[in-house]
This record gives sequence, C-alpha cells and structure tokens, in this order.
Amino acid sequence: MKRIAVALIATSMLMTAVSVGLAKDLSSAGIEEAFIDGVGTCGPSSNVAGSLGKSDDAQVKIALRNALITEAADDAAAVAGSNKAHSDCIRKELTSRGLSDNDMAALPYCVKHDWPDPFTSLGVCVKSHSRLEGALKK
Repeated sequence: MKRIAVALIATSMLMTAVSVGLAKDLSSAGIEEAFIDGVGTCGPSSNVAGSLGKSDDAQVKIALRNALITEAADDAAAVAGSNKAHSDCIRKELTSRGLSDNDMAALPYCVKHDWPDPFTSLGVCVKSHSRLEGALKK
C-alpha cells in the first residue's frame, strides 16, 4: 500500500513539474491568439483606424486592416517611431500572456512576411525567429 501511495505521489509531482515547464512555452496558436487579443485590448494607435470605417471599398479596408496589424507588431517590438503609450499597452498585454522580448522582437518581421493572410503561420514564424533573435543578442 505504501509503494502505491509513493508511486502516485511521485507521478503527480512529475506531471506537475512537466506542466509547469510547458506553461512557459507558448504554442504557435497561443502566440497568434495573444497578439490578436493584445491588438483588440489596446486598440489602434493611429488615424488609420478612423479611416477604416469611412471607406466602402473592400480593398481599401483590407489595406487599412493590414496597416493596423503591421503597426501593432512594430509597437509590440518597440521599434523607433512607435507610439509609446500603445507600445507599452501591447507589450504589457503580450508579456502577461507569456511572450518573451525575443518573441516580440520577431513579430514585425513575421507580420510583414506572412502575407496575404497575416495569421496563417504567425506563431510558427515567431517561434523560429525568436530563437534567431536570441542567438543574435548573444
């Protein structure tokens, strides 16, 4: 009976350790979801958003939407010229969801190169390029 109890406790401790270790590492879908939620929570940072509702042309709306997404990715990476308040909001939102600084640094590249559908493989791109960003910083 004691052996079974010890085995159960050891197994539960092992499973807990594994789940805690995996909790830090976001999945590709988790990165995409975090970015979309961050943009939704913080809203747009420029006048592009005001223009979005004024146009009836579908192609113009798509172009403006893409500009908003690109701008949000730049703000998440805190690139030069980004809106400080919007950048702080998005970075706080993404950090609270588990994105690292390397992940956020990879966002602008991945958003700009993941066209025509900006979220088809955003998480996969961020994962691979964040490793590259980490290696370049060393």
